[in-house]
Amino acid sequence: MAAKLLELRQAAADNAKDQAKLRAEGRKLLDLKTRTPEQDARLGIVETELGALVEAATTITAELSRAQKFEDQDRAAGDALPSATLLPGADLGAAKPWGPTLHSDATPMMRLEARQAALGEFAIAVRNASSGMGWDARLSAVATGMGTQVDSAGGFAVPREVAAGIERTMYETGALLGRVDARTVTGDSISYNVIDETSRADGSRQGGVRGYWVDQGTAPTASTTKLARVELKLRKAAALGYMTDELVADAAGLGGELQALFEEELVFTVEDAITEGSGAGAPLGYTLAPCLVSVAKETGQAAATINTSNLSKMWARMPARDKSNAVWLINGDCGPQLDQLSIAAGTSALEPRFVNYSSEGLLTIKGRPVVETEYNATIGTVGDIVLINLRKYRLIRKGGVEQASSIHVRFTQGEQTFRAFYRCDGQMMPRAALTPFKGTANTLSPVVALATRA
Repeated sequence: MAAKLLELRQAAADNAKDQAKLRAEGRKLLDLKTRTPEQDARLGIVETELGALVEAATTITAELSRAQKFEDQDRAAGDALPSATLLPGADLGAAKPWGPTLHSDATPMMRLEARQAALGEFAIAVRNASSGMGWDARLSAVATGMGTQVDSAGGFAVPREVAAGIERTMYETGALLGRVDARTVTGDSISYNVIDETSRADGSRQGGVRGYWVDQGTAPTASTTKLARVELKLRKAAALGYMTDELVADAAGLGGELQALFEEELVFTVEDAITEGSGAGAPLGYTLAPCLVSVAKETGQAAATINTSNLSKMWARMPARDKSNAVWLINGDCGPQLDQLSIAAGTSALEPRFVNYSSEGLLTIKGRPVVETEYNATIGTVGDIVLINLRKYRLIRKGGVEQASSIHVRFTQGEQTFRAFYRCDGQMMPRAALTPFKGTANTLSPVVALATRA
């Protein structure tokens, strides 16, 4: 069975190489503005030969799958192949680290380039092992599933040091991820006991605690705190990427391409869920949080507009203790509206700006930063501008970014499939809006939205 598997893997590798050559030749012929009769005839031959290779690849894949099932059964029965049975070109020496070796004084840019090169080396090693072109001993330390040399048995996980770089950059570049209360968990879920506070009135602060002034020797009236249980259960965000034969030429370039691909897509997927996730199979977005409060539009306010009264009332609906960490999240369509806002100073010629730009050109409202995201709704729709303390959004995650690879998904196209997974869950921690101790009947919340202006 071992010899048969090696034979099939080698056949798959040869088939993929031949297909790549024919596709390249066919593209060159098709790109010609005019073709000679001989070139037309050659194009027909290329099409015929490529079709035959695709058909043969289907047969090889099916045979390889059957053979693999028998090997997996042998492994389960304790009759696994000896570890010395490696692919052609196997490296039996000690496994060296992925990527270049860095000195202790390496700059941050050098470390970034090293992580990208490491990811590229790993991707090429997986491709070679999956297609029968050679086995890199370093894969033995990161393989998953039942077999260490067969990607269909579980794939190859990205080395921890490489995956950690992807997650770190996600939190450095994300508009929301760097601001939430992110925590690492060891299990698949975690439950929190939170104070069930819905009012600041006497007898209900902190879920039922009340303070007293008492005479010496007099005991205060007993009070208790009401707690509520919140459970977060890890969900899985996934991204797919394809590595073509042409991308395998340069490990550092390939690693940079893959890292950027997964960083950008995973950031988008997770942050979009933080914004408007349904809570079913994904985090619960702050726009659907039970504690969210919505500020109504002004009487007679035109559709798709924002005015200073809107912003002042939104600011007033946030608790004082949350304002120091608050940010304004907006859709880019809101920018032109905000640029025009100011509050007239009576009969004076001065008009203080309600919306300001810092010396660095950063936009602020009420002194708090404005962050433009593509997750906010378009202008005029609830969620187009939101005032929020993202530190009140609890995000749990486990294990960093996990990645695996397979050659089978797009075998006939000559492409390697890479899958990246990120397990997380989250929601706003306050369970409800808060009634203030004194003042109006308007409730307060760490997340305030402006109602639809249609």
